[in-house]
Amino acid sequence: MNAHIHPPVRILCIGSPAEPDNLGFLAAHALMGRFDPEKVEVLALDRPGPRLIEHMRGADTVILVDAVKSGAAAGTLHRLEGHALDGMVAHHTSSHGFGLSETLALADRMGELPPHLKFIGLEAGATPFSEGDVARLAEAVSESANAVP
Repeated sequence: MNAHIHPPVRILCIGSPAEPDNLGFLAAHALMGRFDPEKVEVLALDRPGPRLIEHMRGADTVILVDAVKSGAAAGTLHRLEGHALDGMVAHHTSSHGFGLSETLALADRMGELPPHLKFIGLEAGATPFSEGDVARLAEAVSESANAVP
């Protein structure tokens, strides 16, 4: 694949390689090899902060994957896109420093949001994510990516 051509769908898995914030890396690993690399790119990003904007650039559809702490039951799957994402992002707090909400707000002000933005997250609990949790999340992400025309 030409290094200057990006697939139209980019899955950005956010987190850290270390527990307890390693869901993005676990998800990226579970997603590797599931897609045609000419159509879908999967990246694991270690607490990207505003660098997330660079990773979104050039994609028609971006699917963000991250752990969530919203007060819902541990293991709850969150799927948001369009205006539904606005409300979630406005209340998202992050251990990543410059968090997801701040980054997306900055990208919006800069005119750098992709045409189609989706968020798929899994509610964190007191214990690490199980293999079953990660598999369920990977399946939801795969369904979302495969639904893009």
